[in-house]
Amino acid sequence: MNCLENLPVYAAIVLCATAAEVTGALLSGLSLAFLAARLFQTTTHIFFEQTDRAASVRFGFFFIQVVCMLIMAGRVALFAAEHV
Repeated sequence: MNCLENLPVYAAIVLCATAAEVTGALLSGLSLAFLAARLFQTTTHIFFEQTDRAASVRFGFFFIQVVCMLIMAGRVALFAAEHV
């Protein structure tokens, strides 16, 4: 379910970054961290018994994704504001 929740937000950030021509190591690194956290969250969900501990681990990876998206969105917004 949260894949459907995260994907549109991430896609919107990527679309805005592309439209504003925002590039850089920070954005690339955050994109890779987002992808890795998503893969680890999915792997944890699929391969481990669903206990409170597994849910906590999955939430940790989800939280990393949210933080990455917030920083990415902030970077895109700041870049766009500087180049208006």
